[in-house]
Formats: sequence, C-alpha cells, structure tokens
Amino acid sequence: MLNKSLFITYKVILGRDNLIHIMNQVTIKKGLGAKLKEKYRFVILEDDTLGEIKSARISGVSVLVGLILLILLMALLTAALISFTPLRYLVPGYAEITNNMAYVDLVNKLDDIEKELEAQKVYTTGMKKLLNPSGISLEEKEIMGQLGLDQRNVSPAGLEDYYFVVPIKGTISAHFDLKKKHFGIDIVAEKDSPIKSIKSGVVISIEESTNNGNTLSVQHDNNLISIYKHNSVVLKKVGESVSAGEAIAIIGDTGTHSTGPHMHLELWYEGKAVDPLLYLEFE
Repeated sequence: MLNKSLFITYKVILGRDNLIHIMNQVTIKKGLGAKLKEKYRFVILEDDTLGEIKSARISGVSVLVGLILLILLMALLTAALISFTPLRYLVPGYAEITNNMAYVDLVNKLDDIEKELEAQKVYTTGMKKLLNPSGISLEEKEIMGQLGLDQRNVSPAGLEDYYFVVPIKGTISAHFDLKKKHFGIDIVAEKDSPIKSIKSGVVISIEESTNNGNTLSVQHDNNLISIYKHNSVVLKKVGESVSAGEAIAIIGDTGTHSTGPHMHLELWYEGKAVDPLLYLEFE
C-alpha cells in the first residue's frame, strides 16, 4: 500500500485521475506471493444490530495452509476407513473375497450345516426303512390285504445272495435267541481288536446307552441294518459312508449288559432280527 506522504505527493503533482491510474498499476504489478501475504479481517456481526461479535485477522497464506491441511486430513481419514474397517471389501480390487475372514467363516458354517443336513437325511431314511422296511404305505397294505396278496412276496431278494465280511474273528459266547430277546450274537476277541463293517453302507446311528454301551448302526442296501454294541471306541460319525471290511469301531466292555470285552452283533432284515450265523463264520 502507498503511504500517506506518497499519496499526497502524487495527488498534488499528477492530479486525482492520474493518481488512481498509478495505484491500479501498482496493484496489478503485485505478485501472487504479495497477495497471499496481505492481511484480511474476518468479522462475525449480529444480524439485528450489526454489532461485532467476534473478529480475527487472517492472511492468504494461512487460508491456503488451512485448506491443504484439511485436504490431507480428509485423505488420511479416508485411507484409515478403507484400511481398518469392512469398507475395504467394498472397494473393487482392494481385497480378494476369499481373504475375507467373515466370508470364510460363513462358508465353513454352511459346509457344516450341509453335512449335518445330509447326516440327518441319512438317519431319517434309515429309520424309515427300519420302521417300514417294505416301503409300502398303509393304504397299499390295506389294498393288498383286501386282495389277499402276501406282502412278503414283494420284498427284495434274500440275504443268501450277498457276500458279507466277518467283522471280527473270535469265539462265540452267546447265540441268537428270540425267546430270550437276545437279537444277536456275542463274539469274544482280543482286546483292542478292530471291528469291521460287514457290508458297504452309511452310519445312521451312534448311541451311548447304559445297557449297551457305545453302539453303532449301519444302514446297508436291501433293507439291511447291522448293529455293533459294547464298543470301547467308535471310529465313525453319523452320515459317514463305510466300505465292506472298513474298521468302524474297537471292541470293548461298555454297558451294564457286558460281562467282558466282546462284540454284540445284530442283523435286522426288513425290520426283523435274523441270526448272523446264517451268513457269517466267526471261528
């Protein structure tokens, strides 16, 4: 700015119009640095009285620095939000979906649910076959009864046509006896001997009862179910598929009905208990 003495000198020598022209030229010639250094007053006025409430002196440099700091702060906040919050998974290409732990946990839970549903389906199917081995509905049975048809004739072929694996080698200590309600046979064998599945199938039940101890049941085709009782350890889970001759349990002495390490084997064909010795040789 021109000081007062210079202003009076210009006014006397050059006149008012020439002085304004010179002042404009001086203003135009000011560079960006000079403009930024100029001071400004920021005033807050009351609307009704126009009285000054608060004021502050600022310069172009301080305004520019403030804007730069504000932009940097916003950039840092944005980067922090993207880096440390779930928002980063919404940014295309920032993170692979397979690295998202929430996604991985969800996939694992879905897999577990699918396995449980499949196991439940297998168990339900096995129980249906156990309760209704012929697969004939009540209505069909009534019709067949009215026609005088023998329902046993519609059953699948007998067990004589199938090959069974001996689950364990040992000595028979108790035989099959329907009158005594002993629906299977007991085989005494060496301690910790593995018990094998007599045929391919699916595990439909694993129970731990007071009388029978650790019990495992396998559903085979042709409406056949094999049951293994008094095991010390069960090696399979419900819903798992097993192959003929595959180890499914370890011989044991669990349950109050057990008098020593042995295996109790039952075969249920079309809902009826059958003597395993008709199809298996243990000694």
